[in-house]
Amino acid sequence: MNQNLLTVSTSPHILGCTTLRSMYLEMMIALAPALITGLYFFGAPGLITVCLAVASAMVTEYVISLILKKPSTLGNLHVVLMGLLMGLILPPGAPWWLPVVGGFLTVALGMSIFGGNGAYPFNPVLVAWAALAISWPEAMGAYLEPMALGSGDDWMEAETFLMQLKGDIGTLEMFELGNVWLGKMAGGVGTTGTWALLAGGIYLVIRRLIPWQLPLGALIGALGMGLVAVYTDERIAEMGYEEFGAYLNVVWFHLGAGVFMIAAFFLGPEPVSSPVTPWGTFLFGLGVGLMTIIVRFWGSPIDGAFYGVLLMNAATPLLDRIRPRVIGKVVSGA
Repeated sequence: MNQNLLTVSTSPHILGCTTLRSMYLEMMIALAPALITGLYFFGAPGLITVCLAVASAMVTEYVISLILKKPSTLGNLHVVLMGLLMGLILPPGAPWWLPVVGGFLTVALGMSIFGGNGAYPFNPVLVAWAALAISWPEAMGAYLEPMALGSGDDWMEAETFLMQLKGDIGTLEMFELGNVWLGKMAGGVGTTGTWALLAGGIYLVIRRLIPWQLPLGALIGALGMGLVAVYTDERIAEMGYEEFGAYLNVVWFHLGAGVFMIAAFFLGPEPVSSPVTPWGTFLFGLGVGLMTIIVRFWGSPIDGAFYGVLLMNAATPLLDRIRPRVIGKVVSGA
């Protein structure tokens, strides 16, 4: 008689004390340094952008819950976190309606259309970001020149370092690596504070709220592909770069500029749309790092980190098949 009376699964399913509310609350705490850095350099425009995105996401979730006659999930803070991330990646000089539309699309298009929390295949924030970037590219490029808090409110439009670099690689010698990592550059409200995002990400890893394999894979992918890119780029060689240290500084620039850090530590490890296996998460992060550099050096868009996350989201079901061998599994017909 060959009858399976018990199915052994790989997960032990241990009941823990972490709730959705506590997890999302800690993720928002981890984003606090990046938010503070953004508000220090972009002041009221940055604050208005973030508040409108969060408010729009919350109102949208509440209205959709009423329409579908389902209980609201605002209490678990997931939608608040999604709205916060949307506000942080938007340019501080964006018109007021852009974060409103972004918050709406994050919830309606990124989450609810797939069945809500736990059912969406792609990061909802980046789904909304992609829709905004395609529909209103000029508004999505309304970046501001950073000004220290209290130094005035005469805001001037500016290009990000990556936008300048895309137009003329000779501008590479004008950038100070310290300013890049401190966040003193044009960019999204909460994407320029590299050190702040790194600190928040390390906090999440220590608290085991995100898998360490994913950001590690992203850093290895970006570092490795960055070295390949700078060594093979004849334009950089023509600028007189000969020593390894000079090439490495270019790679440090790319790790600190753009949206790489927020993608590696906050948008990539989104718990619903990213893999759950250790090797799956590492390969997910590796793909994000590779995509970031490939697009920056050889692609048409300015940055590739967000595209990398969306691409790897699509690969998540495949990556989840890379899992440890099941010990003690009953083989049918044995």
